[in-house]
Amino acid sequence: MQIDGKEIASELEIIRALQAESIGKTEFVVLDNGDDFIQTAEGCLEYRANGKNYRAIPEPIEKDKIQAAFLSYFRGDGQYLQDFQWEEIVYESIWTKLKKLFKK
Repeated sequence: MQIDGKEIASELEIIRALQAESIGKTEFVVLDNGDDFIQTAEGCLEYRANGKNYRAIPEPIEKDKIQAAFLSYFRGDGQYLQDFQWEEIVYESIWTKLKKLFKK
């Protein structure tokens, strides 16, 4: 796995990256397994799986819960999926938005 493009080998590296984000040294943290990811920025927690994106609600998410989610993702135990209410994030293409705009 990688955090922000750098290979990681321990949970301590994840914790350090999250601490850096929480004190403003970085804007966000992405833990990437090659195909999917979990990410956070300013109390927002999102993940991507099977081509779909999800956001934990309600926001903001507490820092300790974000850390637990990242560690769960790293371990591959899936606990983070049970710990939050997730909503799918649906992105519209620019073309779809333009078609809607001109139909009005």
